[in-house]
Amino acid sequence: MRRLQAQYWRQGETLWQRPGRGGRRHQNLPVAEEAQLLAGFLERAEGGGLLEVSRVQQAYEQAVGHAVPKSTVYRMLARHGWRKLAPRPRHPQTDTARQQTFKKTPRDR
Repeated sequence: MRRLQAQYWRQGETLWQRPGRGGRRHQNLPVAEEAQLLAGFLERAEGGGLLEVSRVQQAYEQAVGHAVPKSTVYRMLARHGWRKLAPRPRHPQTDTARQQTFKKTPRDR
């Protein structure tokens, strides 16, 4: 506390006007290069196609030269405004015949 007080006496208000530390120090790619990487997937996504994160991850890993976790790719997609627009219409393991049989079963038993 005394050190801060002494600095304030020496420097005055300029003590508080230092540049902040902010920034992305541990980035794999600059934001512009990330946008360029995602531009290749933009055409398919705009056409209503599905975006497979595993393919984006492979392209990202190829660009940076090493493996990255999926969370890195998901954070990159969020940073560039990509989001999931529609939920999956049905579960992939749905058995429609079994569902129809269940619907026809009386509930009072």
